[in-house]
Amino acid sequence: MEDKTFNISLKCLFCDSPLQGDADKEFKSGDLIECLECHEHNDYDALMDIAIEEGKEKVAEYAKDEIEKSLKKLFK
Repeated sequence: MEDKTFNISLKCLFCDSPLQGDADKEFKSGDLIECLECHEHNDYDALMDIAIEEGKEKVAEYAKDEIEKSLKKLFK
């Protein structure tokens, strides 16, 4: 299996727009990130929990697909 990189973008919890912040600022637990579209404040911890779950789903799907490909090659 090859090394794979997955990109997960943070999306506003209110309007589902991609969140963009100041590239120089580092966010941490407890921070609120303002959406540039709807101007609602998103909780950093909630955003990270959702992104982690999305990442786990993508990795599981990729692993499943790779295993299926390997098994098909074995039983040709």
